[in-house]
Amino acid sequence: MISPFGAVSNQARARESADYRKSQIRIRSKDSVERWESSMGEAKYYPVVRAWLEREGYYCGGFIENPKGKPIYYQNKGTKRLRIDVAGIRNVGTSLMDEIEVAAVEVRDVDSIQFRDIQDASAYSQYAHKCYLATTGIIDKQDKEEANFLGVGLLKIQSQKIKEVVSPRLNIPNHARMLHFLNVLDVSQCPLCGCFFETYRVGSRDYRSFYAIRRTKYFNAAHDYPKLDVFEKGERKELPGNYKIRRYLCRSCMEEFFPQKIGKEANAADS
Repeated sequence: MISPFGAVSNQARARESADYRKSQIRIRSKDSVERWESSMGEAKYYPVVRAWLEREGYYCGGFIENPKGKPIYYQNKGTKRLRIDVAGIRNVGTSLMDEIEVAAVEVRDVDSIQFRDIQDASAYSQYAHKCYLATTGIIDKQDKEEANFLGVGLLKIQSQKIKEVVSPRLNIPNHARMLHFLNVLDVSQCPLCGCFFETYRVGSRDYRSFYAIRRTKYFNAAHDYPKLDVFEKGERKELPGNYKIRRYLCRSCMEEFFPQKIGKEANAADS
């Protein structure tokens, strides 16, 4: 039997909890607005940073356009947990193997940078080989030391120009996470030739730069679903999405190894 005093106490705690949640929502909303206002101010420097990356040899998007015909750049892109202000990609491999280098830039429009700003840029190292903090603020000796310690490059924004104050350290990002980030940019690595490329369609569905395939995370599926034949297409469909992998073959490999598949796609699109 519940005591009436206990019921009152529970109701009071519930009201207090509800009031607390409302206060937290207001605080978070205020913080979100402040961050949004700050990011809107910093966004005007994205083209300046992008132009600097392009001069350094990085491709920053622009080939693919949105439905309105405007180029899509690698700006304000990322995953659910981490977004990059400006990103660039360049090839650094040899004639025998394609490798890429990803550069990620955090932009800060402030009077003076804080250690947290440098830390935010450093967090990009899980996706990128080179991480930068580009700022309009003053960069002092301590900022340089902290940036060197974390391996972050410092870029000074002066009007429409950028000066590299500190060079970044070359990181080795987690390959799976890098591919996940690249997928947000519509960039994939072909599992056949190993080359990196942009995934896009031109006009109707009869031309695309890629061909999508699904495969199974074999060992996880074998452990959790031992009675399923993961190689059988029908049974593979029964697996939840987190047991599957999406891969994209480049069009060049499709044309050389599976030209009949491309023909079927074109016929299907016309029908």
